[in-house]
Amino acid sequence: MQELIRRRRRAGFVGRRAELADFRRNFTTEPDDERRRFLFNIHGDAGVGKTLLVEQFQRVARDDAGAMTARADEKSEGLVATLESVVRQLAPGSAAKQFDKALASYRHQLRDAQAPADSAAEGSSAAGRIAAGVGLAVVQSLPVVGPLAGAVSAQEVSQAAHRVGALLNERGHAADIAPFGPAETLTPPFVELLQRLSREVPWLALFFDTYERTEVFLGTWLLDLVEGRYGDLPANLVVTVAGQHRLPPGAWAPYLDAMEYLPLLPFTEEEARRLLADKGVTDPPVVEVILAVTGRLPVLVATLAESRPGDISQVGDSAGDAVDRFLKWESQQSRRSAALACALPRTVNQDVVDVLLGGQSAVELYEWLRGMPFVQDDAGSCHYHEVVRTAMVRLERTRSPQRWRAQHRQLERAWRGWRDEQHQDTTEGWWDPQWQDCAVEEVYHMLCGQRDGVLAEALHAAVRAAEVGPVMARRIAEAIVQAGEDSATPQVRLIGRTLAATVQNESQDCSAFLGLLLEDGRLDGTHQVAALSERAWLHQLANRLEQCLEDVNSLVALEPENADPLVRRGVVLRLMRRHQDSLADLDRVLTQAPDNAQALIQRGLTFEASGRDAAALADYDGAVHAAPGHVGARIYRARLLCRKGLLPEALAGFDEAAARHPNSVWVLLERAECRFAADQIDEALDDLRRALALEPDKARVHARRGFLLCRLGHAAEAIQAFDLALDADPTDAWARTWRGWAYFRLNQDEAALEDLERAVELSPDGEWQAAARGWVRWGAGRYEEALPDLQRAVSLDPDYAWAWAGLALTSLWLGRPEEAHEALSRAAQSWSRNAPYAQELADRAFRLLERHHQRDDEVLRGAARAASAWLAQTRWDGIRSLALPLLARGRLSLLRDSVALLRYTRSVIRAHPDTGPLYGETVAALVDTVVRELPEARSDEPAG
Repeated sequence: MQELIRRRRRAGFVGRRAELADFRRNFTTEPDDERRRFLFNIHGDAGVGKTLLVEQFQRVARDDAGAMTARADEKSEGLVATLESVVRQLAPGSAAKQFDKALASYRHQLRDAQAPADSAAEGSSAAGRIAAGVGLAVVQSLPVVGPLAGAVSAQEVSQAAHRVGALLNERGHAADIAPFGPAETLTPPFVELLQRLSREVPWLALFFDTYERTEVFLGTWLLDLVEGRYGDLPANLVVTVAGQHRLPPGAWAPYLDAMEYLPLLPFTEEEARRLLADKGVTDPPVVEVILAVTGRLPVLVATLAESRPGDISQVGDSAGDAVDRFLKWESQQSRRSAALACALPRTVNQDVVDVLLGGQSAVELYEWLRGMPFVQDDAGSCHYHEVVRTAMVRLERTRSPQRWRAQHRQLERAWRGWRDEQHQDTTEGWWDPQWQDCAVEEVYHMLCGQRDGVLAEALHAAVRAAEVGPVMARRIAEAIVQAGEDSATPQVRLIGRTLAATVQNESQDCSAFLGLLLEDGRLDGTHQVAALSERAWLHQLANRLEQCLEDVNSLVALEPENADPLVRRGVVLRLMRRHQDSLADLDRVLTQAPDNAQALIQRGLTFEASGRDAAALADYDGAVHAAPGHVGARIYRARLLCRKGLLPEALAGFDEAAARHPNSVWVLLERAECRFAADQIDEALDDLRRALALEPDKARVHARRGFLLCRLGHAAEAIQAFDLALDADPTDAWARTWRGWAYFRLNQDEAALEDLERAVELSPDGEWQAAARGWVRWGAGRYEEALPDLQRAVSLDPDYAWAWAGLALTSLWLGRPEEAHEALSRAAQSWSRNAPYAQELADRAFRLLERHHQRDDEVLRGAARAASAWLAQTRWDGIRSLALPLLARGRLSLLRDSVALLRYTRSVIRAHPDTGPLYGETVAALVDTVVRELPEARSDEPAG
């Protein structure tokens, strides 16, 4: 049926000969010919035939030039759907494996980002976001020692965009997660596919129709694509963009000589007469009436020609518009009624027609309707051309307002029923594409039906749509806009337009959208809580903690008897480093409910952040007792034990977690870390292999494997693992930073800096990225370039010990001793967690550096570079094999002073076991290693 309809449309195509000739000629022009065009822009008012011309262009490209073609229009909601549609047309089946892998990873991560992460927790909070916080918060306690202990931001529950980042560790490394945009993830494999296909066919031709509706998400992307941001486009690619407005010459100025604007106007009189003649309409009075009432607009000329009036008696006078005329000239009443009734829904299929018309004739009428020139067919469903639908909707509404509203209410009930058939659970339903389609149409029809209170219902749906993301939010907003226009309700139209303006592309979050809904005042209590909760979450994950706290305060006020908002506020206050305030909220919850596992875990995390490890362990014990099946409680407890050096107890805890959750990748990755610390390398690698078997395409698993290999000293193998992680998710800033660090370990400074430059682009507010690039630049002797990076890192996180240490070295080597001493003091305070010996440690370290950095410049710089490059290695092979031999090459006084500093560090750490740095005992054990490895350093003889 569809092919028959397409043949009829092609057979009836007249006019636009010059445009077709230009397009056809372009395929015979050499690439370096100045007349060659790479982009065509068809533009003109609704109804002038843009879509039909695009179809003809696609036929010419495919049949005449042998091009591989693909077309997308407004039916693809968002960039992701557009790219998927184009790829499926270009490479059906499994011919686009890299794109498919990136798409699957993107969708999995997006769902992870939106849903509570700790799904295995018992008794998850009603708010859901507390569970997510428990599942993700504080990853700083990874078993990494030395200054890099504060640098790590591990991928606990996938690189789920900026939604996960703020909870990844106590230092709030939200910036370690790149802004979650589909363009960066999906376009590079898309361009790679185009490049591959371009070698197999003479031409590639892409067509983007109804651009006036898709520009909100395609506009910037298309410019970036042409500019080469995602890779070089093939020379045999031709792109056609069709919409009501021409592409702005200002933005497209660099490409004007390679593109052609094709403005479409209504038919000339000659073209209109030719179409009418082809349809058998030749009687002069009839032709004159058609020309008068249609304004020679192609869609209307074709529509009236379809009735084939034979003489003036069938025409009557020339009063009325083209739609009136079409309805008058259609001889069958059933068809006239069907055309009007089916104009009300935005999407028409056989089910919709059955609801509106009923009876056996509905099938016949639907087939007739699909063959009309004003109906655009798409694989079983169809929709009216905008010009015709607008006129018919207006005609029906003004002719019988009551019937018009009743029909919309009938359609509202139908779409709700079809929605419920997909999912009874609305929470799950909002994630199902078919359910979403039904929900959007239900909102449109409920607003047109104008029942009491429907606007509030529509805004409630908008809240739930915002929880899914900006694409879904925009769909609901656009449905509200169209309902306002079709029902002639300016207030509804304005609300929809205002909402839509806040979610113009997928890279925006929905915080402004939710803000408008909250300000509107129509949300009931349940949806106020939902909107505030979601907006607080978005603020938190974008590191807008002050705004987040405001929203959480509002949640506490709205639900004073509910513990969840208080627990959540405790999380936010901890992220703001307001530990005492955080503890106050969590204590308040636990006073009322001592077995609240969520509150116990969050208080344990706050105790850890403030250096009170014993209290943290007690809370984790309490959480495990209160909720034995809570995977997070067991992991945090075991992780703390591992960090404290209590490895048998830690491993027992991880084993218990694995027994309860055998398919938990989180458990496997954490146990691998602990086994690594316990020198159970084979077992750790086995856990990683099991994690890869469970999630072979997940970037975070490959990235964690690379992280462990890096710490083992296997930098080359680590790079291979990071390559796989970045293949799965090119926007993974954490993996890219660590790959750069692995290159640094191999003394491949240029490759390291290339990765770190990209990591900083992906995560411009990432202190880890800035500090890593600063350290690499320092190691390469580029001190002036290193300084702003390290200054940036400490401005982003004033407690970042590793960055302060790099800044101290950089300042000293730049001849700024006072600044170096201050930076070293800040490093010691942060690293030791404000232990009482922090300043004395800093002073001793500074005296060593100040005394030796000029006399033993090369040795000290080489040792510091080696130590910084290998510092994350628990087993310290790098220290033994690189740093210490370098020190041994220096003066004896340097060696003795260095050993004396390490001995002092060991003594104060062991003298203050309840305070001091994370992994303090490991640092102390390092000194033992130094003494064993350097017998000549054992002497207590003062340095000369």
